[in-house]
This record gives sequence, structure tokens and C-alpha cells, in this order.
Amino acid sequence: MAMADRWLRWRLVHGGESASKRPIRFDGAPASSTDPATWTGLSTAEQSTAGDGLGFALGGGFACIDLDHCYDARGYLADWAKMLLAPVAGRTWIEISPSGQGLHIWGRCQERKGIKVRGLMDAEAYSQGRYMTYTGHAWRDSPVKLADLTFIFDVIERLAVYDCPS
Repeated sequence: MAMADRWLRWRLVHGGESASKRPIRFDGAPASSTDPATWTGLSTAEQSTAGDGLGFALGGGFACIDLDHCYDARGYLADWAKMLLAPVAGRTWIEISPSGQGLHIWGRCQERKGIKVRGLMDAEAYSQGRYMTYTGHAWRDSPVKLADLTFIFDVIERLAVYDCPS
């Protein structure tokens, strides 16, 4: 399996008052973000009608930073999101998330522990053991290439120390 054969599908699952995006295989069977046997190539995943969309298993140098609810009440990008985007905007693939209220910053990073910050900002950064939904809806004029995200991971990790509980 080639390095980029890390594609899968996802299905929106409602449980109580929340919903989650569960990874599934192209044939609709359960998938895992850590089991390469459940992943496939992009063309197979794109041709599948299973579930609600495409996903990508992170790791092997591939990373993603998820900025949730990063727009203010006027629809402008929040200052914390501008700060995280500034070092890589125009240098890496950034897409609009499935909700339309967030952004995914795709890039490269060595595998490291995932980071989640809530309160100060609404950001998560992963480079292993997780999958990320993929929309293909470019944010602004994002290039189809992947930049090194190590610096942004470091910034988010430092800010997580100051995070306020929600």
C-alpha cells in the first residue's frame, strides 16, 4: 500500500444530543484510523457512495490542524485563527470543514501526541492515530501542496498550557 493510500469514508452518527463522524471503509464496513487494512486509495474512496464523505488517516508524516468555530458573529475569521493560519496561508492546503464553520490545515509533521485546545481557541492538531474528514473545498486560494506544520503544532501546544476549561 502506497504512503498516500490512507483514505476512508465517514458516516455521521447521532447519539443523544451529539453527533460524531465514524470512520468507515469504502464498502460501508467499520474502519479504523490506526488499521491500514481498512484504508484505500483516493480513487476508490471517491467512487464509493458509502457514508457521508471522505476521510484521511493521519500519520506517516501527514498531519492536520482542525480549527472549529473559527468565524466570529459577523462571519469574519477570529483573531486566534488568523494567528495560526498566518505562517502557512498560501503555502499549504487549507479547506473548509464539513460544517462550513471551521477550517482544516493540512500538511506534514512528525508523529507526535495530539493536542486539543478549548476555551482560548477551538483547535485540535493531530499527526497520528486519528483520521480527519476531507471536503476538498478550498479556503481562499489554497495551493494543492503540503507545508511543514511543526511550528503551528508547537504554538498550539504552548497555548494549550493557558487553555481555560469550557
